[in-house]
Amino acid sequence: MNRAIIFCNGDLTDLSRIGKYIDKKTLLIGCDGGTSHILSLGLMPHVVIGDFDSISSKTLRALKDKKVELIKYPKEKDITDSELGLTYTIGKSCREIIITGIRGTSTDHFLGNLFMLAKKQYASLNIKIVEGKEEVVLVRKHIRIKGKKSDIVSLVPIGQNVSGVTTKGLFYPLKNDTLKSSSARGIRNRMTGKHAEISIQKGTLLVIHRL
Repeated sequence: MNRAIIFCNGDLTDLSRIGKYIDKKTLLIGCDGGTSHILSLGLMPHVVIGDFDSISSKTLRALKDKKVELIKYPKEKDITDSELGLTYTIGKSCREIIITGIRGTSTDHFLGNLFMLAKKQYASLNIKIVEGKEEVVLVRKHIRIKGKKSDIVSLVPIGQNVSGVTTKGLFYPLKNDTLKSSSARGIRNRMTGKHAEISIQKGTLLVIHRL
């Protein structure tokens, strides 16, 4: 597969942007009620996964009639539906995995999904969160961002201090600096042109790019 998109059951008021990432080779994964976003695009998921507590029996029957793969898990489990979707992509040879719809009224689920990206089992995956006008990626070594002048870029350490941070193309540059996990020093930087680069030597860094 060229790309996988995992649709979670959060708020997605504007589907047009995520639709731009979809082509005939895209693997579409519906995480329980997040399947509704795929259907709203006029598309059919390849697989629906979760405990099915937020998807109607009518929709499930329709999906089954369309031969969509349905993978049901017990309601009592120690993993979120979003992570079930991410785990499903392992071994699917996807060059990029996009997660969308992780925001909603539940702060704990949102934060849990962000920290989920830092798990070692996903270190080899190219994962990006696309939410509204923001893109979020987890950086372990280096990333090059494409955007425009004055785009907001925030750097947030995950779990521990991040050392050897060097940036190019940001208004407040860093050179072999350390961003402490308890500090907001990396918040709301700005791009000075169409591209920016961030590299680190140790740790994991969330890079939030507001388009």
